[in-house]
Amino acid sequence: MLQSKDIQSVEELKKYFSCSTKMVDYLVNLLSFFEFKRVYNVLKPLKKRGYNIVDVFPLLIILPFLKHASIHALFKSRSKDLSGAEKDVYYRFKNMQTIPWRRLLMNFVKRFVVIIEKRGEATTQAKRCLIIDDSLLNKTGKAIEFAGRLWDHVNHSYKLGLRLLLLCYYDGKSNLPLDFSLHREKGKNEQKPYGLTKKQLKQQYKGCRLAESESAKRAQEVDMSKTDVGIAMIKRALRFLRVDYVLMDSWFTSERMIECVRSYSKQNVHLIGMMKMGKAKYLYKGKFYSAAELLSKCKRDIGIKRCRKLKSSYLIIDAMYKEYPVRLFFSRFGQRGKWHLILSTDTSLSYIKVMEQYQVRWTIEVFFKESKQYLNLGGCQSKNFEAQIADTTITMIQYIMLTLRKRFDDYETRGEIFRAAGEEMMEQRLHIRLWELLLAIMKIIIETLDVIVDDIDICINKIINSDKLKGILELISPKHKKILT
Repeated sequence: MLQSKDIQSVEELKKYFSCSTKMVDYLVNLLSFFEFKRVYNVLKPLKKRGYNIVDVFPLLIILPFLKHASIHALFKSRSKDLSGAEKDVYYRFKNMQTIPWRRLLMNFVKRFVVIIEKRGEATTQAKRCLIIDDSLLNKTGKAIEFAGRLWDHVNHSYKLGLRLLLLCYYDGKSNLPLDFSLHREKGKNEQKPYGLTKKQLKQQYKGCRLAESESAKRAQEVDMSKTDVGIAMIKRALRFLRVDYVLMDSWFTSERMIECVRSYSKQNVHLIGMMKMGKAKYLYKGKFYSAAELLSKCKRDIGIKRCRKLKSSYLIIDAMYKEYPVRLFFSRFGQRGKWHLILSTDTSLSYIKVMEQYQVRWTIEVFFKESKQYLNLGGCQSKNFEAQIADTTITMIQYIMLTLRKRFDDYETRGEIFRAAGEEMMEQRLHIRLWELLLAIMKIIIETLDVIVDDIDICINKIINSDKLKGILELISPKHKKILT
């Protein structure tokens, strides 16, 4: 990468254009996300067949901005000259068992927080939140390792895929994917476990993993309870992030989750979660009530209140859930709407405050939608489970980078950034080719005219540093100084 603002020597250009990994670094730099180099130190000790992993990794990061859905598509296009390595190098990289993908993703989030604080963008008044939720990643091949049929809550049907359990960090303004795991569900049909026949399960790819490898640890999570894995994720996050609330929907809100959040002694963290209007019992004035019973009783004793701002009806009840004091918020929108229950371990919150805080949970739904639409989240169809983990992690890193640019460049949406980034990268590639053409033309002119010079490179250096070249540079690129920094 050229460090000076203008080209000072043709040797710099020669060195630059002769090294494809420099081109990859250059393209990443154009996205203004060069700071990520500081966080992937965990990859430096790893090498594979002579290629440095830190040189292979950047191309995978910029892949969607080159408008290629996969490594295979890249190497079938004209963009394949961006890499000096063959495509098998990238496949082997994604299949490696020793790469600590979880630590790498967390390092990106840590670096994001540091950059925001240095730029004075930190929202000190806003509440920091952890958000946990899951989503279905569709797959097309039954031979994909650990793939199975899962219930799609959006389309209300069973689909082949893997379940993504995701933990996000919301810093008051931006939502960042922080940690994740992939799961399958066995189901109750013993004849077709995981929704597949025994023959189909036998034909699935089965990886051989070292017992203590990073990959083996991730593979163990596949059949673990999502609650168990989610609790482990929250505990890891609380070690290095300041958090005020943990947000979740009714599937995750439970006594164990409350215990996990409230038992952390180094921070005063609270849980806000949706609760089902089910059989769970709450202690209120010495007696136990279900949610429906408690609502019916308090309608008579307390009376329903009206919130003009949110155009809703609500009730606030302080009670005990298991061993924990909680504040229950019953709310209903419209005269005939259903009653919903939100539980908060922070008993000082008002109705409007808890509703404002809980709506932050929807930022994780935005992540699922945007990353699937623009970054092909879940699009990897490799049979190898390691490749599934790698591809999902890379997608989340791409999302963090887009979020950083959105934070500083005032784009309206990440989709707008994605399109702008892709156009920008294509534009810069054209400028680089024009530079190469200009240098070649200058050499041909000197050699054709048989100009007597001691060194052609010295002659070209004089031309490059000439004031008369500025007009030509403006024709090639109005932003040539920006391009070459």
